Amino acid sequence: MGIMAFFFSVLFFYIYKVTDVPIATMAPASSLLALSGLAVSTVAVLYLFPRRRQSFVESYPPGPKSPDIPTLDAWVQYQEWGREYGDLVYIHENNMLILNNAHVANDLLDKRARIYSDRAMTNMMKLCGFDDLLSTQRYSDKWRGNRSLFQQNFRKSISSRFYQAQYKQIHQFLRNLTDNPEEFMQHTMLLSQGVIYASLYGLDIRSDESVAQRVGQTVHLIGRAIVEPFPAFERFSWLRFMPSWFPGCGFQKVANECLAGIKEAETIPYDRAVNNLKMGTGTSLIAELALESEGDPVGIGRVKAMGTISFLAGADTTMSSIASFLLTMTQHPDVQLKAQAEIDHVIGRDRLPTFEDRQSLPYVESIYREIMRMHPPVPVDLPHISTEDDFYRGYHIPKGCTIVANIWGINRDPNVFSEPDTFMPERFLNSSTGPYTNINNIYAFGFGRRVCAGRHMADNTVWLTIVSVLATLNLRKAKDDAGNEIDIPGEYTKTFFRHPSPYRSSITPRDQQARDLILATATAD
Repeated sequence: MGIMAFFFSVLFFYIYKVTDVPIATMAPASSLLALSGLAVSTVAVLYLFPRRRQSFVESYPPGPKSPDIPTLDAWVQYQEWGREYGDLVYIHENNMLILNNAHVANDLLDKRARIYSDRAMTNMMKLCGFDDLLSTQRYSDKWRGNRSLFQQNFRKSISSRFYQAQYKQIHQFLRNLTDNPEEFMQHTMLLSQGVIYASLYGLDIRSDESVAQRVGQTVHLIGRAIVEPFPAFERFSWLRFMPSWFPGCGFQKVANECLAGIKEAETIPYDRAVNNLKMGTGTSLIAELALESEGDPVGIGRVKAMGTISFLAGADTTMSSIASFLLTMTQHPDVQLKAQAEIDHVIGRDRLPTFEDRQSLPYVESIYREIMRMHPPVPVDLPHISTEDDFYRGYHIPKGCTIVANIWGINRDPNVFSEPDTFMPERFLNSSTGPYTNINNIYAFGFGRRVCAGRHMADNTVWLTIVSVLATLNLRKAKDDAGNEIDIPGEYTKTFFRHPSPYRSSITPRDQQARDLILATATAD
């Protein structure tokens, strides 16, 4: 009865307001007919609306109900959801779509890049200065300008401009491993950052290890700001004006340290490079680009942005890949021996490998591809944001949806890779295409217009490091005082940037000839 009373109240209100005819003046028959017609129409609408609404909700991809989004090892949980719900997993409460399939990721993020190239920008990310970083900037004219400068200077056709710096830094890495093998993790960090420092700024990071340490700390803070929830600040942005001791304001310490680290990475090497050029003591890519943009604040900003993201993101991800290689070879001496046999046959033992040798070493290439497949430095790609409604495979993807490509899950898709959790370089060596496929097939570099712009340089650095280490060094498990091998758990960090956890290893030159080759680089470079 209450529902019927509500219906007739609505109908009377409609007649009075819409028709402007007083109810009292209507003929009984006509008023009854009008009321009956409107009642039928209203009941029909109210009956159909839930069905239409239910159909609309069902058009979203399937996914778990009210889940807890993990901040550690998120890629593992995303993969589990993919096994349960399919290639597309939609979290309705978060308007979040997880992609666990390469074909789907390419369809949306590459082929429909016009829709899926924006980034999320939370209050925390803004406070940390992420709107000045190419990787995290919103899809805008500012981003396009920064991206254009990056692509012009890092495209594949001119990547040889970095060869000299890469050779020098990698040869120094070999000497460091020979002289002080116990600190191989620190040497790996210095190598990855040193390549960027030397290639872009013309500087030697070995004389300023504090810069390397500061960058490492800043990258850690960036990862925290991306994945850790700061619900109070996201809901009440005015908290940024409150002191850090105020309840819910602990985010301020993280943000201040992160912003300071980004500013240091932007200004310190830039100022040194420009000063060296002005003083005539050295030149560099960054300094030359700065000179071309002199008097143009926008142009200078783009030059700084290119260097900053290269130094922060590029150095850390390269370090992760090289560290994964060292760990994997220590765990798989049989693979190491097979690669060394290929190198000895193709190159010999009287010289170090060069970039020109790459196409002649398919097994080494397969090792590199398998490392990048199993251990992507960033297992979950930075989220893309849809800028308009879209439909895919019969599903509705709403505007503003957060699109997350689970690189970890994509690279371990059992429908693509047999025994996906097993390190097996032969999967690339014996594939129908062979290991030398397009770099865009290495999904560790991301997707679409947001793919890593510096991927060609990173690709060259990691490959040359791999082949140089294999040619000259033996990596084995360390032994205890009784001569027994010390087991390696093979654990990794669980945060946004994924690295091997500390472990002990034995690193020695393959023989005296290899040692001589390594030491000779000190004068040759």
